[in-house]
Amino acid sequence: MKIFISHSSKNANYGQALVDLLVAVGVNNEQIIFTSNDAFGIPTGQNIFNWLRARITEKPYVVYLLSSDYYSSIACMNEMGAAWVVENEHTIIFTPEFKASSPEFQNGALDPREMGFKINNHDRVTGFIETLRVLFPISTKAVFVSQKIREFIEKVNSFEVPRQSLPITQIVKNENHVNPIITTIKEEKIIVENSPNKIIDSNSKTSQVDKLFKDLQEGKLKDEEIILLHYSIDTARFKLGVGWKSSGEIENIKTWEDVNSLNSKLSLGYDEVIRRFELKKLTKVTELTSSNNPREVAFISDLTNLLLGLPEEGNLKIKEALARNESVIPKSWNIFEKEDDLPF
Repeated sequence: MKIFISHSSKNANYGQALVDLLVAVGVNNEQIIFTSNDAFGIPTGQNIFNWLRARITEKPYVVYLLSSDYYSSIACMNEMGAAWVVENEHTIIFTPEFKASSPEFQNGALDPREMGFKINNHDRVTGFIETLRVLFPISTKAVFVSQKIREFIEKVNSFEVPRQSLPITQIVKNENHVNPIITTIKEEKIIVENSPNKIIDSNSKTSQVDKLFKDLQEGKLKDEEIILLHYSIDTARFKLGVGWKSSGEIENIKTWEDVNSLNSKLSLGYDEVIRRFELKKLTKVTELTSSNNPREVAFISDLTNLLLGLPEEGNLKIKEALARNESVIPKSWNIFEKEDDLPF
């Protein structure tokens, strides 16, 4: 079994950091395919396309390192398509500046409902390494692995995040500012970059979303409702399974709770929380079964926009709810089979 890191050459720094982490925690050099480094890439004299096609058909574990640069690369799109066709096991990782809500990801070959994560999310990287234990020789020294993950997060956070090009720009001169304010105009929304948490909508946010945010600020939301909001933000899952698909969503939530050392409040109360959000008109049906029953809902666009730019006071309320629902003993500790392996 090999790990194939599908990436854009413009994101080679993130890919190399990931390679260094995998090697550090126990994956053999020979098990890694990373074309931006000759030591892990295409052997001399090989035809690049034939060699890559052969590796993909061997069904390696694929890590998709997604970014705007990735979706701008024809070669990357070919890799994604080839790997998707042969149904490789895979993990989706986003570079820090890439948004899971981007049209490229939402409309691409990969299922946007799948749980991806940012490359600098410590807990999710830890969970990713743990999932590799089944297939690869990951070190059983928990403290050592934790140290390497911490060093990896520090390294990727030190990389300069590229400034994204704006689809439409205009300069708004303001007498109260020495420098002009750069704004992005898209779908009648104006995002002011010097006020990162403010989204000005020409139609204003719906009253339902206003009330939800007010209830969050005033402590009127139930913890499971707050945790669902954080789950969607953390995993970029703004479309959620309901009906017969709710069991799959609940399994995803259980895994997420385990990784984040949370109790089971959300997974146990998921169906009831979704019902409450439906009654508050905060969701809309996006998929139906052949019997015309809902099997997927999505947050209304105004709620999604709020979550993507949640003000600090909202983030503080979420942190308080998470603190109230931490597991007494983190469920992830069940990976330690011997007393010597415990992380203290």
